[in-house]
Amino acid sequence: MQPSELTPAVRESALRLSIVEGALANVFVSITANGLVTGLALYLGAGPLVLGILGALPFISQLFQLLGAYLEERKGERRMLSVWSEGLSRAVWIPIALLPLWQLSQTISLPIFVVLQLISAALMGIAVNTWTSWMTDLVPAHRRGRYFGVRNTVASFAAMVAGLASGYALDYFKTNANEGLAYAATLGFGLVVAAVGLVLLRLQAEPPMQPRPHPALRTMFLAPLADINYRQLIVSATAWAFAVGLAGPFFTAYGINTLHMNFSDLAYMGIVTSIASMICYPFVGRLQDRYGDKIVLLVSAACVVPLPMGWFLSSPGWLWPLFGTSLFAGVFWPGINQGFANISMGRAPSTGKGAYLAAYGAVSGIGVVVSGLLGGIIAELLKHHTFLVAGVTFNHYAVLFVCSMVIRLLSVIFVLRKL
Repeated sequence: MQPSELTPAVRESALRLSIVEGALANVFVSITANGLVTGLALYLGAGPLVLGILGALPFISQLFQLLGAYLEERKGERRMLSVWSEGLSRAVWIPIALLPLWQLSQTISLPIFVVLQLISAALMGIAVNTWTSWMTDLVPAHRRGRYFGVRNTVASFAAMVAGLASGYALDYFKTNANEGLAYAATLGFGLVVAAVGLVLLRLQAEPPMQPRPHPALRTMFLAPLADINYRQLIVSATAWAFAVGLAGPFFTAYGINTLHMNFSDLAYMGIVTSIASMICYPFVGRLQDRYGDKIVLLVSAACVVPLPMGWFLSSPGWLWPLFGTSLFAGVFWPGINQGFANISMGRAPSTGKGAYLAAYGAVSGIGVVVSGLLGGIIAELLKHHTFLVAGVTFNHYAVLFVCSMVIRLLSVIFVLRKL
């Protein structure tokens, strides 16, 4: 039986464990986000449409957050749900890591890859919701900005180191062994680190949930949408997610195919972002505690509107514009990520918190899924076309980058400011 209330010492211990656990979890996230999934997909024969689908899959996990909230309400606890769902999600990556070694045909390996990614994303959606609800109760409201600022700084440092190491490892194995082994070995290391993080997650204390009647799944979903204040947050997050998701799946592919970047190059750009994030997260947290999450989020969102320009203004051997994009992404994205997270926590009521967070994640996730699929279709239709504008050549991916910038700007002007 859990105590009715966590003692201050137990709570502080759990908060410290969460910082270390977040760093370890971010190692795996950084490895898979450092071009590996896109590179492996291209290795297996993926085209623009498949890349759009793969880019949308992680956000499909948000659709399963509602299931996580429902299970949370039924079980009355969140720790084991988080551990089991995240653990199973990571376990699905074991056959993904082995897939490039099995020498299957493209018509078999690529569908298997996509299906396994979908299963992993769905399971992670359950974990994200239960973990967010758990942390909302664990971290005192008046400390959220500063605490997550520190936690995200440590996580950014871990991502920086893991990104650089995995980039070099991928390039080394590709040069000295074979490309399939490069993906398998790098993913294998990431899975070992993720397993250690799961152990720490299991050791964290969980504040007890208040007992309450179990609502129907339909009622859980509709209640947050009927709350005007929370509905505006969901609309804003969905509009922003659509704007970002239209181009998000294709940046790495553009870097590999158009800019001829290797994984080390991608890792260096990731390091620039990580260092900037690591420096800015605590500062952002203090600004949020002083001026509020909305103001910081709105200013940050306005500043990331033009960042995709760095990709299509760069060229093979001249990546300085992309360096600027990476730098300012690390400066301004913390205010957006941490802002949406804090606002969603703060506006969710103590009763039914998990359902509110799940509805937020599910609906905003739809925005990314729709935009990712739409981006894939557009890129597929335009893949044999290029456009020359003011001396700059735009291929099918660069067209999506411009569209994303326009929609980002419209979202800031007409949607986010109404939060």
